Amino acid sequence: MSRRSARDTVFRLFYEYAINGAFNPATMDVMRDCFDKGMNENAWSYVMDTIDKYQSHSEAIDSMIQNNAKRWNVSHMTKVELSILRLGVCEIMYSDDIHEKITINECVELAKKYASDKSEKFINGVLAGVIGAKEVTPDD
Repeated sequence: MSRRSARDTVFRLFYEYAINGAFNPATMDVMRDCFDKGMNENAWSYVMDTIDKYQSHSEAIDSMIQNNAKRWNVSHMTKVELSILRLGVCEIMYSDDIHEKITINECVELAKKYASDKSEKFINGVLAGVIGAKEVTPDD
């Protein structure tokens, strides 16, 4: 399974999280066993690692989104956009092995697939802001 497909899986899990406020282990089992039959251990490791990173840093991630979403409050964003942004910020801030431009491109592709016509510009702008903020902020 490609990293793109694994990102799609993470997006869907983040979307459920945005609706329910929790990651459902049963959904994760279904995602792994039914929807993503071709998922190998590397892909599933990426999925679980990204979920773990969000759970460990959710306040910081949502704060980065809020600080870079000019005039938009996280609580008023669509759940699709918020889910894509959470995925993107997880990768940008906590995955040193993924180039930031790839993250932005992949998140824009998710927006094209799942969100409105205006979402791709919004996603691109917020994630570019996160990268800019990361470059001026010292690492933890």
